[in-house]
Amino acid sequence: MDDLDLPVLVGNKSNSKILSMDDYFEFVKFHLEHTFDRAAYKTWKELLTVDVTFSL
Repeated sequence: MDDLDLPVLVGNKSNSKILSMDDYFEFVKFHLEHTFDRAAYKTWKELLTVDVTFSL
């Protein structure tokens, strides 16, 4: 862990607002309610499922 050289963010250099955890949670809920297609996700998950038996 001592080898990591991560940047340290100081101040807000952009004009955008920094979200609190509550605001971020509201943003995520809004995204899930209005932009997430549950039917397409379910179809995609079913396509990823392997239904062939495997043996060595």
